[in-house]
Amino acid sequence: MSKNLSVTLRLFYGELNYDKDGNVKSKNETVSITFESPEWDNFIKHLKAHGVTSVKVEKVYDLSKVNKDEPVESLKRFGEVEDVSAVEAVINKLFETTEKPLTPEQKQIKELQEQIAALTAGAKAGAKPDAKTGLSKGGAKAGANAAESNKDNAEGEGAAGEGQK
Repeated sequence: MSKNLSVTLRLFYGELNYDKDGNVKSKNETVSITFESPEWDNFIKHLKAHGVTSVKVEKVYDLSKVNKDEPVESLKRFGEVEDVSAVEAVINKLFETTEKPLTPEQKQIKELQEQIAALTAGAKAGAKPDAKTGLSKGGAKAGANAAESNKDNAEGEGAAGEGQK
């Protein structure tokens, strides 16, 4: 691909929202920049830091193909490039999410989290909570027995306390 390419990009910020006609309502703007120039490299490096979430290649012009019959302000002054796949590939590579390999510590943490999830899922499936108390049935019986035991102790202490007075 030629080194002298002027690329017009549409930059989208934040989540994309559309109106009822399918037009983008989200904040967006166009930028024209020379492909593979130092300015391009710096611009591309900081896209995500500036909140850009999506980029669309609008047009690509070859600056080496000049139509001298057209005025300088005309869009037909430079030849438009039809195959923009090379530029799109560079842009798409920026927004791809690649999964990095896990370190041994991260692998161990992931395995332990999976084991905890499996154990808690098994515990939840085995114990059926009581509808009234929210406790498992074994816990409700133990709680009731403990309450009766406390009641008996209180009555016994009260009788012993009266005899001592």
